[in-house]
Amino acid sequence: MRNMRSQDIADISGVGFHIVGCGAIGSSVATQLARLGGNNFWLYDFDKVGIENVGVSQYIDNDIGKPKVNALYTHIKEIECSIEVTCRPTKFQHYMGTNKDILILGLDSMAARMEVVSELAIQPVKPAFVIDGRMGAEQYQQYIYDNITVKKYEKDWYSDDDSDPEPCTRKATSYCSNMSGSFISNSIKNLVMKQPYFKEIIFNFSTLILDKKKLVS
Repeated sequence: MRNMRSQDIADISGVGFHIVGCGAIGSSVATQLARLGGNNFWLYDFDKVGIENVGVSQYIDNDIGKPKVNALYTHIKEIECSIEVTCRPTKFQHYMGTNKDILILGLDSMAARMEVVSELAIQPVKPAFVIDGRMGAEQYQQYIYDNITVKKYEKDWYSDDDSDPEPCTRKATSYCSNMSGSFISNSIKNLVMKQPYFKEIIFNFSTLILDKKKLVS
């Protein structure tokens, strides 16, 4: 069993994971959750793997030119062939999950994030939690929302024009993308196992300062 060393720490097998954006953040969290015991994934991304993705994501040279969702599907299946993976090689348009699932935002722009949240807000069924991961080369930001609404999301949202020059840009590093997957996976473990979690996390690699806010216990 692939997660025999972590099964007593985290049992996430009964949760569906919807990963919107399968780049640096999305590919990292998907493979980490697969190793942690995740069994159900929905992957949303209309883009293809480029050479620039190999240095900051979980993709390899052989993936270049393939749709990201298809390449990530292969990597997840290589971890465990019985994992259920649904690929959506388009923009996120409609939530097909349950009210027990978790949706992860790993998109490149703030505008695209707001589009997804606006769509989720009008759906009759919403995910239990939405985790928004925002990555730069040297800084990672994470926000967790339960019962997502546009009003809740707007408190932490800003336009791409007004965004910090570090997060949500094309600048990226492999260590930040891998850590983003680790932060999200750990938060998911806490959510699923009903353990305390922080709604907001900011980590700076240059200073190694971790800022945690809004503890939910």
